[in-house]
Amino acid sequence: MLPRIAILTLAVGFAARAEDVATARKLEEMRLPVSAFFFYGEVLRGASTGPGAAEAAAAVQRLSDALHDEMFGPNLLAKLDAKAIAALPNASAPRVHAALALLQYRAGKFEAAQREADAVPKDSDAFPQAQYVAGLLAQRTAPERAVAVFNGVLSDGRSSAELRELSHLALGRTLYGMHRYGEASAEYAKLPRFSRHWDEALFEGAYADLMRGDPGAALGKLQSLHSPHLSDEFAPESENLAAIVYHQHCLWPEVRTALQRFDRIYLPIHDQVRAVLSRDPSPASLLAALDGKGDVELPTPVRHHLRKNERVESMLAYAARIDDERRRVRENEDFARSELGKEVVEVLAQNRDLTNDLLAKFVKGRLADLAHLIDVLEGEKDVIAFEATKGEKGFLERDVDAKKILASEALFRPQQPSTGHEYWAFDGEYWPDEIGYYQATIKDACPAKWKDPEESPVAKAGRPEHAEAKP
Repeated sequence: MLPRIAILTLAVGFAARAEDVATARKLEEMRLPVSAFFFYGEVLRGASTGPGAAEAAAAVQRLSDALHDEMFGPNLLAKLDAKAIAALPNASAPRVHAALALLQYRAGKFEAAQREADAVPKDSDAFPQAQYVAGLLAQRTAPERAVAVFNGVLSDGRSSAELRELSHLALGRTLYGMHRYGEASAEYAKLPRFSRHWDEALFEGAYADLMRGDPGAALGKLQSLHSPHLSDEFAPESENLAAIVYHQHCLWPEVRTALQRFDRIYLPIHDQVRAVLSRDPSPASLLAALDGKGDVELPTPVRHHLRKNERVESMLAYAARIDDERRRVRENEDFARSELGKEVVEVLAQNRDLTNDLLAKFVKGRLADLAHLIDVLEGEKDVIAFEATKGEKGFLERDVDAKKILASEALFRPQQPSTGHEYWAFDGEYWPDEIGYYQATIKDACPAKWKDPEESPVAKAGRPEHAEAKP
């Protein structure tokens, strides 16, 4: 038997949770979802079972989905045990498991992520999202199974356009890791032109083309990526890749041009990013910089790259909903003067500050990653430049006449499909309807005896280290 003081404490707790549920219902009826989300969340913070907890959990899941929230809701729902989730309405439980699968994957808790993904039944609309996470998990240890899982997501009519895009990208990366370069290239090519991750597909597809022995296709993709229409993309690795292609064909002037382009574009970006990090700007200033506002300046490609990140987008959208809700509460003067209205104003302000802090921390981490990537690529660039210089020296020592070799080679049209395509020679002017369809032919200035890897100073290209799975 519980002592009287414990019984009283429990009773007060149940009463408080019931009051929070009632308040949340009222705010949801007033179309104030962020405020309602907070009060439902208070119930879950107090207890994961008991009166009101099931309703609160279902509401947190529902509102989290509606707000496109990938952080606050899933972290609250992580308090629930399997029995509590099983007690949720049929439509809610699978969505909770799918959200937790992604949360645990991002936290590096792969066994927990697998359990959550496996708990989503096939007849649930959340099944494709859970399967996508299962595919990412299988990439690590069972790539053949990952291929089957991603193909299943792509063939599922319930998969969203965004999930399909991510699945094509993940499938391309899986196939690349299995050395199935032709299939990987074909998978990367399935991402829609000018879509969210098309720049990544162009770069990684170019690597796949190079590895399958088609440097012309690789250069064509890089030409699209380097076009004025994609000038806002952050793609420093692509400059080194272009240099590697030219290096493998002993085209030393073109190697230098590619490396100079890297220096011209990305070294200033590196210095700007490092300067921003050294200033340690306030969260509000850093987030304003994502919109190109305020006194903190981020290079346009960096801003664009950060805004494409799903977690950044999710938190920015959540912050915008908070701001909209604060405005609507202020405009409802009677409600704003009420005790509940005052509490809601305070709750929204606290949630905005928390969102700013978490988002700024994440953005700073990503900025540090980008600066480090440029550092790494600059080191690789120096190696390529050294090898190119050594190659030029070898030409001089062996009296190799590169111009004579190139003049003796014919430059043929690239292959094209038999129907539905026309051939146009590139004349230096970019047209939007041509971008993504470039195909190059390339001459080779390397002497025949340098074709032997033992003789050639040309480094073999490898997979870019940054090509990671994106949940």
